[in-house]
Amino acid sequence: MRARWRGIALITMAAVVVSGTFVGSAFAQDTGGTAQKDKVIFTWGATGEPSSLNPMSGYLATDFYFWTASYHLLLNFAVKDFSVEPSLATSVDTSADGMTFTYHLRDDITWSDGQPLTADDVAFTLNLYKNNHAYLPQGYLTLIDGDVKVLDPTTIQFNSKLPTGLYSGKVPYLYDYILPEHIFKSMDKPKQFENVPSVGSGPFYIKEYKVGEYVRMVRNPYWTGPDPHVDELVYRIYKNDDALAQALKTGEVDLAYLSAPNIFNSLKGQPNITTMVGSVPSFDYFNMNGGSATEPKTSTYTPHGDGHPALADPTVRLAIRMAINSQELVDKVLLGYGTPGTTIIPPVSAAGARWDPTGTSDYIGWDIAGANKLLDDAGYKDCNGDGIREMPGCKQPSLEFRYFTRSNDQTTIDAAPFISKWLSEIGIKTDVSAVTSGRLGDLENAGEFDLAHWGWYPDIDPDSALSWFLCDQRPPDGSTYGNNDAYWCDPAYDQLYKQQQAELDINKRWDIVHEMEKIFYLAVPYVVLWYSPLFSAWRNDRFTGYQPQPAPNGDPLQGYGGPSKSWLTLHEVSAGSGAQTTKGVSSTVWLLVAGVVLVLGAVLFKRRRRSEEDEV
Repeated sequence: MRARWRGIALITMAAVVVSGTFVGSAFAQDTGGTAQKDKVIFTWGATGEPSSLNPMSGYLATDFYFWTASYHLLLNFAVKDFSVEPSLATSVDTSADGMTFTYHLRDDITWSDGQPLTADDVAFTLNLYKNNHAYLPQGYLTLIDGDVKVLDPTTIQFNSKLPTGLYSGKVPYLYDYILPEHIFKSMDKPKQFENVPSVGSGPFYIKEYKVGEYVRMVRNPYWTGPDPHVDELVYRIYKNDDALAQALKTGEVDLAYLSAPNIFNSLKGQPNITTMVGSVPSFDYFNMNGGSATEPKTSTYTPHGDGHPALADPTVRLAIRMAINSQELVDKVLLGYGTPGTTIIPPVSAAGARWDPTGTSDYIGWDIAGANKLLDDAGYKDCNGDGIREMPGCKQPSLEFRYFTRSNDQTTIDAAPFISKWLSEIGIKTDVSAVTSGRLGDLENAGEFDLAHWGWYPDIDPDSALSWFLCDQRPPDGSTYGNNDAYWCDPAYDQLYKQQQAELDINKRWDIVHEMEKIFYLAVPYVVLWYSPLFSAWRNDRFTGYQPQPAPNGDPLQGYGGPSKSWLTLHEVSAGSGAQTTKGVSSTVWLLVAGVVLVLGAVLFKRRRRSEEDEV
């Protein structure tokens, strides 16, 4: 709802002009410095900068919130439990041999520039991803044999290289956002396209991005689905959680994603603020450069970087795993939130997919003495008495590792003193540096790191997470992104990956998946530190209609899917509960306006909902 002033005399209109001076200046603090009068704006904030707004090249969880609002997937992730539901595709036909797949598409979707979305866009997008090493999307297309074909304006078809159930439509596997062919087809370097402003098929499209400050999205005038209740979505970027929490308290943002549990705890019980700890498919990991410079050259990989040679030794990596106490990190860094980590498939996953070593003979527990013995037996000695081990034979370099945390994730910074102390107790020295997520991504791709603390949001189906660690997923040349940031390569693991893709019996497939999880766990390319909680907090006097995914406690804005339902169900709370959709208008301004009105004459105060034609 929005207040509107309607004059009943010329003198009253003069009052409006004067009052507008004050109101307009208050609105000017909104995104872009322009007046946002008569618009319903939902603002959320976090400390993460997008890696890219282009689905071809983005890879951070932050990026997906913009894609979930502006693009379609072929099949969507259900809000409640991540099960499959229709999106752009209405049905899927699978051949008897499990190798030919026909997708039937909706015919009522229009891009935000007025062009219809057809099967040509879908085939073009999938082929573009597949043939141009699109960072995340191409991983879902490796089984497709040849190009995706268009049968008619609402039908695509493709063949797989071997029988598989992944494309059958029974799981939301094809996590590929569909792009407009007429925008991307003429680009020589589509991965470098900034995609601002974007052309989207969802209820919103990206209008503006100012690095370090905000991303602004506006309504798609050609959207044919249920009308959103807001006109603009604004994502604000903050330097740290302290600034973000303060912004939530003052109403500068309507919802905040936080990384520091102590800051999150400080918001509990605050007036008009609701807090939630979400259980989502996410884990934090301690990454080790397993040989970016020493792995042999292949057709898809050129050695690069300067990772420490000791980390190519599984014994050193195992000792590091044994030295890190995940339970203590959960207790002291996460303040009891989260769960100690083990394998790369988190508890929130497809039923039956997770292998849990806890309580088995394969479990790697915290054991400082055992870690020291491992290193002693392998020949890593402290040869000069400085407390730092050398390579076997007392050769250089000593076991001194570069250790990177992320400046926009406080938990990575808070965990570093604990981890550094434990590693010092087994003769390993760490030099800790905090860098931005973008900078850390560059360092990992270049192979110019030893240790790093980061996190993953795996898909619900384990195929995606397992694919990250294939040999051909290593960053290939020092400048190109690759998912396998541990530079770990095991041909036996790669072969099992192909087997699980081709296994149509779900229980037999899980057996293969469990074997892969075990191989990775025991080789220790990663130390999975913990399964991460999602800390969110929002103003309950501003907006309601959040649909946490998975229900009932997950991500309030649904980081999976496209288009996500939360962008359509978010709406202002009733005026009687204190909603303020016009941000920044202080009581002083309103008192000045009221004073001017009383002096100049009577007015008619009318409240109305914006008309449909005004909203687009």
